Amino acid sequence: MIYINSVSVLSDSVVEPVSRTDVKNWLRIDYTSDDSLIDSLINAARVHIEKLTGRSLVNKKLRANIELSGYVPNVWMIDLPYSPLICVDEVKLKEGINDYETLTVNDDYEVIGGKLWLYQRGVFNVTYQAGYGTIPQDLKNDILTLVSWMYENRGKKMNADPRQAVQQYPMWEGLNYHQYKQVVI
Repeated sequence: MIYINSVSVLSDSVVEPVSRTDVKNWLRIDYTSDDSLIDSLINAARVHIEKLTGRSLVNKKLRANIELSGYVPNVWMIDLPYSPLICVDEVKLKEGINDYETLTVNDDYEVIGGKLWLYQRGVFNVTYQAGYGTIPQDLKNDILTLVSWMYENRGKKMNADPRQAVQQYPMWEGLNYHQYKQVVI
Protein backbone atom coordinates (compact mmCIF):
# COMPACT_ATOMS: atom_id res chain seq x y z
CA MET A 1 0.00 0.00 0.00
CA ILE A 2 1.10 3.53 -0.75
CA TYR A 3 0.10 6.30 1.65
CA ILE A 4 0.98 9.90 0.89
CA ASN A 5 0.67 11.36 4.37
CA SER A 6 1.49 14.98 3.56
CA VAL A 7 2.75 17.29 0.84
CA SER A 8 4.43 20.60 1.64
CA VAL A 9 5.36 23.37 -0.75
CA LEU A 10 8.93 24.36 0.11
CA SER A 11 9.17 27.09 -2.52
CA ASP A 12 6.63 28.36 -5.02
CA SER A 13 7.29 30.20 -8.24
CA VAL A 14 7.29 33.98 -8.07
CA VAL A 15 6.21 34.19 -11.72
CA GLU A 16 2.62 33.34 -12.53
CA PRO A 17 1.84 31.44 -15.76
CA VAL A 18 -0.47 34.25 -16.88
CA SER A 19 0.75 37.84 -16.79
CA ARG A 20 -1.15 40.89 -15.60
CA THR A 21 -0.85 42.26 -19.14
CA ASP A 22 -2.52 39.13 -20.54
CA VAL A 23 -5.38 39.47 -18.06
CA LYS A 24 -5.83 43.19 -18.69
CA ASN A 25 -5.95 42.55 -22.44
CA TRP A 26 -8.46 39.72 -21.87
CA LEU A 27 -10.63 42.01 -19.71
CA ARG A 28 -10.03 45.05 -21.95
CA ILE A 29 -8.81 47.14 -19.02
CA ASP A 30 -6.44 50.04 -19.65
CA TYR A 31 -6.18 51.58 -16.16
CA THR A 32 -3.81 50.66 -13.31
CA SER A 33 -5.94 51.19 -10.21
CA ASP A 34 -6.89 47.47 -10.02
CA ASP A 35 -3.42 46.03 -10.70
CA SER A 36 -2.87 44.62 -7.21
CA LEU A 37 -6.36 43.07 -7.22
CA ILE A 38 -5.69 41.49 -10.61
CA ASP A 39 -2.37 40.08 -9.35
CA SER A 40 -4.07 38.44 -6.38
CA LEU A 41 -6.85 37.07 -8.62
CA ILE A 42 -4.26 35.53 -10.96
CA ASN A 43 -2.62 33.78 -8.00
CA ALA A 44 -5.96 32.59 -6.61
CA ALA A 45 -7.04 31.25 -10.03
CA ARG A 46 -3.76 29.38 -10.52
CA VAL A 47 -3.89 27.81 -7.06
CA HIS A 48 -7.53 26.83 -7.61
CA ILE A 49 -6.76 25.12 -10.95
CA GLU A 50 -3.82 23.34 -9.28
CA LYS A 51 -6.13 21.99 -6.58
CA LEU A 52 -8.71 20.87 -9.14
CA THR A 53 -6.17 19.06 -11.31
CA GLY A 54 -3.59 17.87 -8.79
CA ARG A 55 -0.92 19.36 -11.06
CA SER A 56 1.59 22.13 -10.55
CA LEU A 57 1.16 24.86 -13.15
CA VAL A 58 4.38 26.59 -12.08
CA ASN A 59 7.75 25.21 -11.06
CA LYS A 60 7.86 24.56 -7.34
CA LYS A 61 9.84 22.56 -4.83
CA LEU A 62 7.79 20.11 -2.77
CA ARG A 63 8.29 17.57 0.01
CA ALA A 64 6.10 14.50 0.30
CA ASN A 65 5.93 12.15 3.27
CA ILE A 66 5.24 8.69 1.86
CA GLU A 67 4.61 5.42 3.68
CA LEU A 68 4.99 2.11 1.86
CA SER A 69 3.69 -1.09 3.42
CA GLY A 70 2.96 -4.68 2.45
CA TYR A 71 5.11 -7.34 0.89
CA VAL A 72 3.69 -7.38 -2.60
CA PRO A 73 4.90 -5.84 -4.83
CA ASN A 74 8.64 -5.69 -4.28
CA VAL A 75 8.68 -2.39 -6.14
CA TRP A 76 6.43 0.59 -5.55
CA MET A 77 5.89 2.98 -8.48
CA ILE A 78 4.75 6.30 -7.07
CA ASP A 79 3.06 9.17 -8.90
CA LEU A 80 4.23 12.10 -6.82
CA PRO A 81 1.56 14.76 -6.17
CA TYR A 82 1.50 17.91 -8.26
CA SER A 83 3.12 16.55 -11.41
CA PRO A 84 4.66 16.89 -13.94
CA LEU A 85 7.80 15.73 -12.18
CA ILE A 86 10.92 17.71 -13.10
CA CYS A 87 13.43 15.96 -10.85
CA VAL A 88 13.83 14.24 -7.48
CA ASP A 89 16.31 16.13 -5.30
CA GLU A 90 16.47 13.81 -2.30
CA VAL A 91 14.90 10.68 -0.87
CA LYS A 92 15.32 9.93 2.83
CA LEU A 93 14.28 6.76 4.66
CA LYS A 94 13.07 7.28 8.22
CA GLU A 95 15.02 5.06 10.63
CA GLY A 96 13.93 6.56 13.95
CA ILE A 97 12.91 9.77 15.66
CA ASN A 98 14.59 12.55 13.69
CA ASP A 99 16.89 9.92 12.14
CA TYR A 100 16.93 9.59 8.36
CA GLU A 101 19.16 7.75 5.90
CA THR A 102 19.69 9.57 2.61
CA LEU A 103 19.18 7.14 -0.25
CA THR A 104 21.24 7.04 -3.44
CA VAL A 105 19.67 7.42 -6.87
CA ASN A 106 20.02 4.35 -9.12
CA ASP A 107 21.11 2.25 -6.12
CA ASP A 108 18.21 2.66 -3.67
CA TYR A 109 15.58 4.30 -5.91
CA GLU A 110 15.01 5.27 -9.53
CA VAL A 111 13.02 7.85 -11.44
CA ILE A 112 11.49 6.27 -14.53
CA GLY A 113 8.76 7.72 -16.72
CA GLY A 114 7.96 10.55 -14.35
CA LYS A 115 7.43 8.13 -11.43
CA LEU A 116 9.49 7.41 -8.34
CA TRP A 117 10.40 3.71 -8.02
CA LEU A 118 11.21 2.50 -4.49
CA TYR A 119 12.31 -1.04 -3.67
CA GLN A 120 11.73 -1.30 0.07
CA ARG A 121 9.01 -0.63 2.61
CA GLY A 122 9.23 2.23 5.06
CA VAL A 123 8.49 5.89 5.61
CA PHE A 124 10.18 8.26 3.17
CA ASN A 125 10.64 12.00 2.85
CA VAL A 126 10.92 12.88 -0.82
CA THR A 127 12.05 16.35 -1.90
CA TYR A 128 11.36 17.05 -5.55
CA GLN A 129 10.61 19.68 -8.15
CA ALA A 130 7.47 19.67 -10.27
CA GLY A 131 5.64 21.93 -12.65
CA TYR A 132 5.23 23.01 -16.22
CA GLY A 133 7.88 25.16 -17.87
CA THR A 134 5.09 26.61 -20.02
CA ILE A 135 1.51 25.65 -19.27
CA PRO A 136 -0.74 24.38 -22.06
CA GLN A 137 -2.79 27.13 -23.74
CA ASP A 138 -6.12 25.64 -22.68
CA LEU A 139 -5.12 25.82 -18.99
CA LYS A 140 -3.98 29.40 -19.53
CA ASN A 141 -7.44 30.14 -20.98
CA ASP A 142 -9.03 28.54 -17.90
CA ILE A 143 -7.03 30.87 -15.64
CA LEU A 144 -8.04 33.89 -17.75
CA THR A 145 -11.69 32.80 -17.59
CA LEU A 146 -11.55 32.27 -13.83
CA VAL A 147 -9.84 35.65 -13.24
CA SER A 148 -12.44 37.31 -15.44
CA TRP A 149 -15.29 35.70 -13.48
CA MET A 150 -13.75 36.69 -10.12
CA TYR A 151 -13.10 40.24 -11.32
CA GLU A 152 -16.65 40.69 -12.58
CA ASN A 153 -18.17 39.15 -9.43
CA ARG A 154 -16.03 40.94 -6.86
CA GLY A 155 -18.08 42.46 -4.11
CA LYS A 156 -20.96 40.02 -4.47
CA LYS A 157 -21.03 38.44 -1.00
CA MET A 158 -17.28 37.99 -1.29
CA ASN A 159 -15.93 41.43 -0.38
CA ALA A 160 -13.36 41.09 -3.21
CA ASP A 161 -11.55 38.34 -1.29
CA PRO A 162 -10.07 36.01 -3.95
CA ARG A 163 -10.30 32.93 -1.70
CA GLN A 164 -14.05 33.42 -1.20
CA ALA A 165 -14.52 34.16 -4.90
CA VAL A 166 -12.86 30.88 -5.84
CA GLN A 167 -15.21 28.95 -3.54
CA GLN A 168 -18.22 30.49 -5.30
CA TYR A 169 -16.83 29.82 -8.77
CA PRO A 170 -19.12 27.66 -10.91
CA MET A 171 -17.71 24.38 -12.20
CA TRP A 172 -18.37 25.15 -15.85
CA GLU A 173 -18.17 22.13 -18.11
CA GLY A 174 -16.72 24.34 -20.85
CA LEU A 175 -13.40 24.69 -19.06
CA ASN A 176 -10.48 22.50 -20.04
CA TYR A 177 -8.93 21.59 -16.68
CA HIS A 178 -10.93 18.32 -16.54
CA GLN A 179 -8.63 16.63 -19.04
CA TYR A 180 -5.59 17.43 -16.87
CA LYS A 181 -6.88 15.89 -13.64
CA GLN A 182 -4.28 13.59 -12.19
CA VAL A 183 -5.67 10.25 -11.13
CA VAL A 184 -3.52 8.36 -8.65
CA ILE A 185 -4.51 4.77 -7.87
